[in-house]
Amino acid sequence: MEEAGEVTEVKTTSSEADGWDARYSERARVWSGEPNGALVDEMTGARPGRALDVGCGEGADALWLARQGWAVTALDVSRIALDRAGAHADGEDVDIKWVLSGLLDADLPAGGFDLVSAQYPALRRTAERSAERALISAVAPGGTLLVVHHDIPDADAAREHGFDPADWVTPGDVAALLDDSWHVDVNEVRERSISGGAGAHHTHDVVLRAHRLPHQSPSIGHRTANGSLGANAESHRKTTTGTAAPASTPCRHSHDRARYWDHRQARWVKHHANQTRD
Repeated sequence: MEEAGEVTEVKTTSSEADGWDARYSERARVWSGEPNGALVDEMTGARPGRALDVGCGEGADALWLARQGWAVTALDVSRIALDRAGAHADGEDVDIKWVLSGLLDADLPAGGFDLVSAQYPALRRTAERSAERALISAVAPGGTLLVVHHDIPDADAAREHGFDPADWVTPGDVAALLDDSWHVDVNEVRERSISGGAGAHHTHDVVLRAHRLPHQSPSIGHRTANGSLGANAESHRKTTTGTAAPASTPCRHSHDRARYWDHRQARWVKHHANQTRD
């Protein structure tokens, strides 16, 4: 096991590193210091294994997972963030590998992780859907994919403030590439509560949790003969709040990759882009 604070550096082509280093340099602590609520809600009690934390920031999620017994690989493009994360883990008997790298530069093994967690990741959207495919490919058969972003109901207002949600990968973008070797367990908007940090003003998140079915080879965005994405048939599913989300129509899938269940409106709504990081 490596020292908890040791950082492995991977040659990266990311153009985002300088910007994130500058952002972290502005404050002694950027985020809340607490693990993200959706991660805790979805993974508490899960059997630990190998976890990938994408865009780990100052390390609260990685440290929480490691304390639950997970062997964690934690990626970030910011050296400053990783140095802080490593310092937080110093002195703890945890298995965390801190990696200075973007997602696409990390050379991750296909099917290498039992959990891939992307909590508010700053992943650029591309025509090739490279980031989405990298997230999906990294999940082992039987493993879990957890992607969370802020819910932004008014994209025009976000653009007026200099942020275009269409530039960034969302849970909906990832869900759209999941084929019938996957089952979507959660695909919804939910309230969030956080004590502080840069993202505390956001009140709701879009949460996607899916698991790759056991003994399935990594198949990403596989299309059937008629050109549609495959899915598992089921008339309804239970959300994490215990309410039944209606099946999508007319296909009556167990999940709907283009929409999510919004508990505030009690109806399916189309995916839209979401803010980055927490």
